[in-house]
Amino acid sequence: MRKRFKNMLILIVVLIILLLVLGVFYIIYKNVKDEAVIKTSGVLSINYENGYKLKISKNKEVKFSVINSSDEKAYYYIEFFNPKNVKGDIKYTLTNGENVTISDTLNSYSTIISSYIEIEGNHTHNYTLTITSKENIAYSLELGISIENDEIINFADTILANNVVKESPLTIPGKEIAIEDEGLIKTSDDYGSAYYFRGNVQNNNVVIDDLNYKIVKINGDGSVKLVLDGVTDTIKKYYDNVNNYSYKNSNINTYLTNDWFNKNINKSKFYIANQKYCNDNTKNGDDLLALTRIKVDNIPSFVCLGDRYLSKVGLLTVDEVIYAGATMDEENDSFYLYNKNISTSYFLMTGASLDNEEYYPFTVSADGKVLDTDLGSHLRAVRPVITIIKTAVVTGSGTVDDPYMLTQ
Repeated sequence: MRKRFKNMLILIVVLIILLLVLGVFYIIYKNVKDEAVIKTSGVLSINYENGYKLKISKNKEVKFSVINSSDEKAYYYIEFFNPKNVKGDIKYTLTNGENVTISDTLNSYSTIISSYIEIEGNHTHNYTLTITSKENIAYSLELGISIENDEIINFADTILANNVVKESPLTIPGKEIAIEDEGLIKTSDDYGSAYYFRGNVQNNNVVIDDLNYKIVKINGDGSVKLVLDGVTDTIKKYYDNVNNYSYKNSNINTYLTNDWFNKNINKSKFYIANQKYCNDNTKNGDDLLALTRIKVDNIPSFVCLGDRYLSKVGLLTVDEVIYAGATMDEENDSFYLYNKNISTSYFLMTGASLDNEEYYPFTVSADGKVLDTDLGSHLRAVRPVITIIKTAVVTGSGTVDDPYMLTQ
């Protein structure tokens, strides 16, 4: 009996020691995994205050800084890679308290979450990343910063090399339809120097995940905006409730984000930018400014004059359609946005008017004319827009027989 008691006592002591050892290892592990790490990427230094390999259980707040110690400005983007055990609805918000705020759902695959961000010489950008989950699961991912590589010939470089850039169009956007191939034209947008295609263009074709797209423009940040060469296989109402007529709250956004994007963007998800799409619903009394700006004053602009909504998929703006070659006065079946297989008008992201508690977004008719008479509560076609990240590399020349294709 005494021997049995002694053995039990030894076993208890061993278990206690084992638990103490495990506790010490856990404390060491917890401290190590959150240990600050400084890495370099080209001319930039990145101070990861919580480390860049993040092990998370439910929620976490992470802080990091991007430091440019050189005298020259640089460009970088932020990405998540190697996510593991990402399940359910996990949300993240990234902010630097100034001009960058990104909110989205964490993907189960590596994702570039920002467009290129400019940092001046001898400047620092401080970030806070907040990740929240209702699921009580442990998951992990790595946080990365990559800078622009001038040695890579990216998508925008290829487009510019394949076209003669013009300083002005042959016809006046908004006043005249464009029926000839007016080519690639230089302009400016919210991000800097931009380039747009106008008229009966023949070399702005792209194939992504077996779907055909048209290049609309090279954005000022070097990303490339594409529109589906056609419409989706379903018609939708823009909204159900006139009090929620913004794109963010629209049926169109829900459909494109939760349904169309997930079904049609597969292998190329890594190349889709989280871009700010312009939703101009700025009011002018009981009317909307865009209607006067486009219909009366004829002032199209690539500089957003309304809200900018961060998303991986959106719609064309009325300004983009005007610059592409349409007007509100005349049909056009000879510019690149016209597609004979589109049989009904499709919604744009710009609001035209509010009247009798009804919202009228701009639309484009099947005949290629800009309209302001389609109710948002009526069923119309949907034509998705996506943006390709600046670092993407392509093959091809952009023609129908040799379209641009992303290199995987």
